[in-house]
Amino acid sequence: MNLLLIDDEPLLLRSLECAVTEALPDAQIHSFVKAREGLEYAKTEKVDVAFLDIQMRGIDGLSLAKELVAMRPDTNIVFCTGFAEYALDAFDAYASDYLLKPISPEAIKKAMKQLRHPVEESKRVKFSCFGNFEAFCDGKPICFGLSRTKELLAYLVDRNGAECRAAEICAVLFEDKLNNFYYHKIRGDLIKKFTELGIMDCLRVTHGGLAINRDAVDCDYFAYKDGKIKEKPMEYMTQYTFGEFTLPNM
Repeated sequence: MNLLLIDDEPLLLRSLECAVTEALPDAQIHSFVKAREGLEYAKTEKVDVAFLDIQMRGIDGLSLAKELVAMRPDTNIVFCTGFAEYALDAFDAYASDYLLKPISPEAIKKAMKQLRHPVEESKRVKFSCFGNFEAFCDGKPICFGLSRTKELLAYLVDRNGAECRAAEICAVLFEDKLNNFYYHKIRGDLIKKFTELGIMDCLRVTHGGLAINRDAVDCDYFAYKDGKIKEKPMEYMTQYTFGEFTLPNM
C-alpha cells in the first residue's frame, strides 16, 4: 500500500508518520512538507491513500485534494487537521475521512476501514509460472537449501491449491520410486524456508500432505485459471516436465 502524507509543519508531519507507521507497519510512506512536491510525486506514482493537512502555505489541502482526485480518481483522501469547521467542505472534496489532530494510530485504522476506494493488500509471495518457474518473497527470489525443493514448490503450484500426498509427489518428482527419505528432506526444507520468511500462511501442511494457499499469493497461473488473464501463454514452467496445464499448439 502506497501512502502520501503532506503537512507543512515538520513536527506535525513527523507525528503523523509515527501514527501511520504504528497503524500500518507494512505500508510504503512518502512524506512531504511542500504540497507541490507531493503533487509531483503523485503524478508519477500511484497513491492509494493521501493524508492531507488542510491549512497549508501555498495551496490548501482542499484544493490539493481536488487536484489529486482529478489526476487519479481512485486516490483515497483523508484530511488531517486541527480545525473542525472544514468538515463539510472536506466531504464535498470526496474525502474518505476527516481526522482531528493529534491523530492516533487507532484513528488511522478506523479511517482505513471506510475508504471510498478499497485498497487491495499486496501479497508478499509471488509465483511466476509462464516461462521458467520462479518464486519471490518481498520482491526477492526465494533460495532453498536443497535444489529440488523449488521443484516440489513448483509442483504444488501446478496442482492449483489441491492437497498433494507423499506418494503422489514421489511418483512425479522421483518417477516410479517412492523415495520417502528424500521427499521428507525437501518437504522439511520447504517448511523451514517458509517459516524463516514468515510466510507459512501460503502453505497448508497436513499430516500426510502439502498444498498452496492460493488466496495468500500472487501467481500468473492462478490468475489465468481464474479468468483474470485472458491470453494463453506460450511457455509454462519450462524447466520441469510435469504440469496439468496444456500449452497451445505452436
